[in-house]
Amino acid sequence: MNTIVKYRDWVFEVDYERTIEVYQKAKNGCPESCGCNNCKNFSINREQIYPQEFKDLLEELGIDYRKESEIYHIYRAENGKHFYGGWFHFKGKIKEGKDCKVDTHNGGRTLATVDLNENFQVGFLKDNSLPFFDKEEKENLIQVEFYAFSNWVIDKALESD
Repeated sequence: MNTIVKYRDWVFEVDYERTIEVYQKAKNGCPESCGCNNCKNFSINREQIYPQEFKDLLEELGIDYRKESEIYHIYRAENGKHFYGGWFHFKGKIKEGKDCKVDTHNGGRTLATVDLNENFQVGFLKDNSLPFFDKEEKENLIQVEFYAFSNWVIDKALESD
């Protein structure tokens, strides 16, 4: 049975039980699997990176916020903070609200995200990049994209991107 989740301008139909099951089977998220300094910094600072509003949303969707499908370091800003991107998945559909994927004129894409605060943005799109879900389920996944600024909290150097 699917659950309806309302969040800001979106309404999602979520297979909550299946999403929870998949995240419970996943041993850990991308940062722990990678282990590079950029990922170590993210995982150690995860609690401060994610706003409570975002953690609450992920819980409603059946997603364990400690198990990202992917995270990546984008750049170090002039203010010293580090800009990261990443995503999660849930099984379901966007019933209302915009898919954040924006096609560009040169055949690429960009994402139109929404600010939750000055350090965090989120968007949703139908996509299935690097999911924990089985191949057969890839057509019914929503990708929860985020961008976040983080402090550098480990005593190891930034790795080249």
